[in-house]
Amino acid sequence: MNKLLLRIVTFTLGLFIMAFGVSLSVKANLGISPISCVPYVYSCKFPLTLGQITILFNAVLIMLQMILLRRNYRSILVQLPFVFVLGLFIDLTMYMISNPYIPNYLWQIALCLLSCITIAFGVYPEVKAKIIYLPGEGLAMAISDTFKKEFGKAKIGVDVSMVAVGILSSFIFLHQIQGIREGTLIAAVMVGSIVKFFNNTLSSIIGNVKLI
Repeated sequence: MNKLLLRIVTFTLGLFIMAFGVSLSVKANLGISPISCVPYVYSCKFPLTLGQITILFNAVLIMLQMILLRRNYRSILVQLPFVFVLGLFIDLTMYMISNPYIPNYLWQIALCLLSCITIAFGVYPEVKAKIIYLPGEGLAMAISDTFKKEFGKAKIGVDVSMVAVGILSSFIFLHQIQGIREGTLIAAVMVGSIVKFFNNTLSSIIGNVKLI
C-alpha cells in the first residue's frame, strides 16, 4: 500500500510539473509546447480555458490509442480521470504565473528552454510511476508497441504531428498561425530527447526509492 501511495504521489507530482511546463511555454510567448499547441489554438477560438480544451483533446487521443491497440480498452479509459487533473493543473499554473516579467527575447528563449526541461521532467516520473500513461505519452507508447519503435522517438513523432495539426487548425479557425512559433519547434525536438536523457541518467535513483 505504501508503495502504491508513493507511485500515486509521484504520478500526481509529475502531472503538476508537466502542467507548469506547459504554462511556462505559454508565458514565453514563443509558441506553446507541442503537447498543448492544438488545445491552445482551439482555446483562442472557443470560450473555454486551455485546461478545459486540453481535457477534450486528450479524450480524442484516448480514442486514437484504442484504435491502434485494439485491446485493453478498459485500461486506456482509466486515463480519463487523470486528464481532468491535468486540465485543472494547467489552469491553476496559468493563474500562478499570470504576469511574469520577461524583458527581452533572450529571456523568452531561456523561458522556452526551461519549459522543455520542465515538461520532460514531469513526463519522466509520470511514466516511471507505472500507474497509467496520459494520452499524449499513451499514444506515443501505443505507437512504440504497435510499430516497435523506441519510446523517445515515438514521443518526438507525436509532438511533431501535434504541431502540424496545430498549424492546420490555426489557419482554418484563426486564419493565421497563432501560438506556434520557433519555441514550438524547439520543444518538438527537445522534449523527447530530454525524457530519454532523464530515463538514462535518473533510473538508478528512482529505483533506489522503489518506484519501479
